[in-house]
Amino acid sequence: MQDDAHSLKPYPGSFLMERSQIHRVSVADQVASILRQRILNGELRPGTPLQEVPLAASLGVSRNTMREATRILSLENLLNRSIHRGVAVSQLSLKDVQEIYHLRKMLEISGVLGAKNSRSEVLPELRDAVEGYEHAVRERDWLRAVGFDFQFHSLLIRFHRNRRLESFYQRVIGELRMGMVLVDRSHDDPGALIPVHRKMYQLLAAGKLKECAAVLVQHLDDSESRLSRVMNGEVPKKKRNRQSERASVPRGTQTASRRRV
Repeated sequence: MQDDAHSLKPYPGSFLMERSQIHRVSVADQVASILRQRILNGELRPGTPLQEVPLAASLGVSRNTMREATRILSLENLLNRSIHRGVAVSQLSLKDVQEIYHLRKMLEISGVLGAKNSRSEVLPELRDAVEGYEHAVRERDWLRAVGFDFQFHSLLIRFHRNRRLESFYQRVIGELRMGMVLVDRSHDDPGALIPVHRKMYQLLAAGKLKECAAVLVQHLDDSESRLSRVMNGEVPKKKRNRQSERASVPRGTQTASRRRV
C-alpha cells in the first residue's frame, strides 16, 4: 500500500512538464490555423510543397511544432504527407473526383432508400446539421459549412447500420474537404447552396424516400460538376468593380448576375 501511495505522488517538475506540453500543442494549433487559412484562402494552392524548416523559421517556431501542425492538417486531409516527397497541399485528380462521387452515390442513395425503419433516430441529427449548415453559409464560414455538409451526408450512411461502412465513408469523403471549401467560396450567391439539404431532410421526414433519393442524385451530380469545373479552371473570376455597369441601369431594374458553378 505504501508503494502504491508513493507511486501516486507527483513527479518533481511534472506540472512544469505538463504546462510545457500544453503550451507546445497550443502553438502547434495556432500554426495549423495559420496554414489552414492560407490553404482555404487559396494562397497555398493544391499540390504546393511545404518545406518544414524554412516555414518554421518564417513563423518563428520549432521544427517539432511545425511537424505537429502539419500532422493536424494531414488528419483534416488538407495536407498530404509522404515519406519520399515530404508535405504538400492535398490535390485531387479528376479521376479521384469521379471515383469518390461514384462511391458516394452507391452508399448515400442506398442508405436513403433503406431508411424506412430507422428514420426517427437519425432525423434530429440531420435537422441540426441542416440548421448548422445554413447558418455557416449565411456567415460565409466555408470551413464550418463544409463540415456541416459532410456531417449531413455522413448521417445518411447511418441508415445502413454498419459502423465499418461509416468509417470507410469518412475516409472517402474527407478527401473532398479542401476542394469543396474552395468551390463553395466561389459562389456569388451563397444562399443558393442552402435549399437542397432542407428539401432532402423534409422528404426524409415525410417518408418520401424515392423522392429524396432523386433529389440526392441531382445534388451529387451538381456537386461533382462544380468541383470538376473549378479544378479545370472553368469558373470565371469575379468582377472587382461593377459600378460602371450599374451606372447606366435605372434603379429598380438592376438584376444580380449569378454565376453557377
